[in-house]
Amino acid sequence: MSTISSTLPTATTSTTSSSSSTSASGWASLQPSDFIQMMVTQLQNQDPTQPTSNEEILQQISQIGQLESSDTLQTDLSSMVLQNSISSAGNLIGKTVQGVDNTGNTSAGIVNSVQVQNGSVALQLDSGKSMLLSNVQNISQPTATTTTTPTTTTGA
Repeated sequence: MSTISSTLPTATTSTTSSSSSTSASGWASLQPSDFIQMMVTQLQNQDPTQPTSNEEILQQISQIGQLESSDTLQTDLSSMVLQNSISSAGNLIGKTVQGVDNTGNTSAGIVNSVQVQNGSVALQLDSGKSMLLSNVQNISQPTATTTTTPTTTTGA
């Protein structure tokens, strides 16, 4: 066990020192292959008189698999949320919306199209302005324009 604690700081110190300039978000960029490399380094440098048990190795491999599954699940869920937002926004095409536009001003208009901008769904309004779906405050049917057609009557 003492070997594990002495090898991991060496591996994490080099990782920390190389990512210290990039902030704490450097840990978020670690991939499962990085953890596997640390585990291999740990096994290569273990004390032969006190080798790591098979249970510990299997537990570490299991944790790496759970980490990768969690990351995949998070990516898939983010994708599903985006697709749901696109679908909801698509249902607004042709409807009048009110809310805060991208310039921070209150705006209203009829939705002409939907776009994804920087991972967020934006509505393109007939006024030429853009509004994030999350900034919509009111949705209504567009006001119907009444047109009168002249009627002609023929005499009998």
